[in-house]
Amino acid sequence: MQYVKVRESAFRDFLGNNTPYTETVGSGKAKVLRDGRAHDVNWEREDATDGTAFTTGDGTPVNFAKGQVWVVYAKAP
Repeated sequence: MQYVKVRESAFRDFLGNNTPYTETVGSGKAKVLRDGRAHDVNWEREDATDGTAFTTGDGTPVNFAKGQVWVVYAKAP
């Protein structure tokens, strides 16, 4: 779960409801769920054309398991 800023966008759905804009450039907190455990980590993405880096508290890159990685964006507290 990647905690991000969520704000209103300039877009609306067919009923007129605002489609939120999720800000994925910047940095923040995240939670990695793996092997039945939850790990608190950090995320950083400097530019919209970059990938997102996930690191532990001491800056070590997070070691993801082989296979598909799913990212859920959640509104930062």
